[in-house]
Amino acid sequence: MSQYTVFYNSDKEIEMVLNGQADSATISAQEGTGLSTLVVDVDDTPTSHYYVNDAEDAVVRKTELGITLDSMEKEIDQQFTFSNVPQGTTIAISGVISGTMDASGTLTLTAKTAGEWRVVFTKDKFFEVVYKIFVKRRTL
Repeated sequence: MSQYTVFYNSDKEIEMVLNGQADSATISAQEGTGLSTLVVDVDDTPTSHYYVNDAEDAVVRKTELGITLDSMEKEIDQQFTFSNVPQGTTIAISGVISGTMDASGTLTLTAKTAGEWRVVFTKDKFFEVVYKIFVKRRTL
């Protein structure tokens, strides 16, 4: 195990990590920017793949979102179906459309414009998931 000083924001997301225990000047400087400090002994460096637990006494590895997509390529007027989307997940589509998932767990999008679209799923304490979907022009 190794010791690390973890600086984290009010959402308990890790902003900076130093090997060992940081000196008081560094801690004061980081806390002056609004960050909190935690010293942990862990096997792996606590990167952005981790967050600080609610008790603020340990770091926890983020969880994978188990979202699935029926197909990455469709024609105009066909539907993309994302399943296993947890309630409260934020969804952004190519920076143009955004929303939050309800309790149904299924997101259905109807393709109306040909092109490549990025669908980004984010949820607190989970890894971000990004899908690239492709909408083809209708074939005759």
